[in-house]
Amino acid sequence: MLSYQALFKEVTEGNISPVYFFFGEEKYLQEELIKHIGQAYLGFDYDFGFEKLDGQLLDFEEIFERLDEDGLFSKRRLLVIDEVPFLNVSRKADGTDAKGSDDSTVVKEKEAAELLDKYLTVHNKGREPSSILVLLATRVDRRKKIFKVIDRKAVVVECSPLKGEALADWIRKRAERLGKKIERTAVERLLMAGDHNLHYLSTELEKYSAYIGDKENFISSEVVDLLFSGDLMADVFKLADALAERNLFKADNLLQLLLSRREKPLLIFFMLVRHYRLLLNARCFMDEGLPPAQFASTLAVQPFVARKLREQAALYDRGTLEEALIILQKTDLQIKTGRLEPEHALSLLLSRIDCLQTSTKSSTI
Repeated sequence: MLSYQALFKEVTEGNISPVYFFFGEEKYLQEELIKHIGQAYLGFDYDFGFEKLDGQLLDFEEIFERLDEDGLFSKRRLLVIDEVPFLNVSRKADGTDAKGSDDSTVVKEKEAAELLDKYLTVHNKGREPSSILVLLATRVDRRKKIFKVIDRKAVVVECSPLKGEALADWIRKRAERLGKKIERTAVERLLMAGDHNLHYLSTELEKYSAYIGDKENFISSEVVDLLFSGDLMADVFKLADALAERNLFKADNLLQLLLSRREKPLLIFFMLVRHYRLLLNARCFMDEGLPPAQFASTLAVQPFVARKLREQAALYDRGTLEEALIILQKTDLQIKTGRLEPEHALSLLLSRIDCLQTSTKSSTI
């Protein structure tokens, strides 16, 4: 089994296989791999040699018959079968996995496995294939014979949702394919966003690339800040940055931006409460000498979030953060008892936290 990155590199180097199997919930990765294989294998004939079919409407005999058909405009053929029969985990009406299969289904699965085994044995000869078969599925039962055949003889890639450094690497590579490099701080801005949908992130990167044009090679954090359509978690980090820098004007502008996007004031408030709790924990761990490598697991956050928290916590002393949490608790009571409207409470809150700041130099990371 190969990783998404490893297969992308293999195809780029010209190593093409007759059968691929991509499974997992991240459909965008499957689509990227199919497009990359198609462009490398079919070239200018991509539109004529590519075909995608619904696997629920076909059996394996029909699949191989389609592979043998001659194309009208392309000698080569890339056939993609979505939701391949016998590979997806079957589901009951209540959404749980079905455990058993009737005898006829078992026989058909066995026949499909044998057909695929013969096909792979014949076509895995080290020469460039005359056609390519790509099988797709979302959830698979790895115990099935047909999966074992594919895993042993075909090229298999699990396309699971990307997280942490794997997602950061995907963002960098996607920017490179757009002809740009992206700064680490800009990557972190995107990682802090709650929406890690690859379709969405790809569109964002295309937008940044178009904005900077041919004269610039780097997508900076300033460009992301200017054009990013917005995410509450990332903006709360920026708001806390402004307060740590004693820039109340910038913090208030960020708050107004959030409110203009119709973010719920109570949600902004609770995100700030969570953020300052994490900052206090990070400050305490720093004072206790916790190694930086252990921050992410101890705080139960992603490594890039832990790094950012440590950077912000270094700008505060422990007492200031404790007082900030007391102010947050008092503000919470004022909101719940109706003495302050949430929007007004947020504006006062920023001023009160800003007033807490001292000129005492914080310890370095």
